[in-house]
Amino acid sequence: MKRLERLDVSVETEGRRTVVRVRGEVDMVTAESLGVALDRAVSAGAPWVEVDLAQVPFMDCSGLRVLFRAKRRLRDRGGTLTLSTPSAQVERLLSAAGLNHRLDASWPPAHGLVTPGHAALS
Repeated sequence: MKRLERLDVSVETEGRRTVVRVRGEVDMVTAESLGVALDRAVSAGAPWVEVDLAQVPFMDCSGLRVLFRAKRRLRDRGGTLTLSTPSAQVERLLSAAGLNHRLDASWPPAHGLVTPGHAALS
C-alpha cells in the first residue's frame, strides 16, 4: 500500500505580494488543501500571489485545477498569480497539458520545457 504524502502549505505576505510555498505531492487527495490556502490569499485581497512549487515532486490535474481557479479569481479582481521554481515534474505536466504558456511564469525554465516569457491565463 502506498503511503499518502502529506502536503504542507505556508502563506507569507510581503507588502502587496503573497507567497504560497507548497511542499509535498499535489494530487486528488491533497489538492483541496492547496485550494483552501489559495482561496484565503485571494480573499485577503493580495493583488499578486506567487506559488512556490520548488518542493513539489508530483502534481496531477487536481493541482492544475486549483491553480487555474485561483488564477481566474485573481484575474477577475485585477491581480495575478505566478508560479515560481516549479520542479521538473511540474514543468513536464504543464508542457504535456499544453498549459506552459497559459500560466504566468516568473522562473527561468531550468529544463527547457517551459516557454519563456509571461502569458496571461485566457
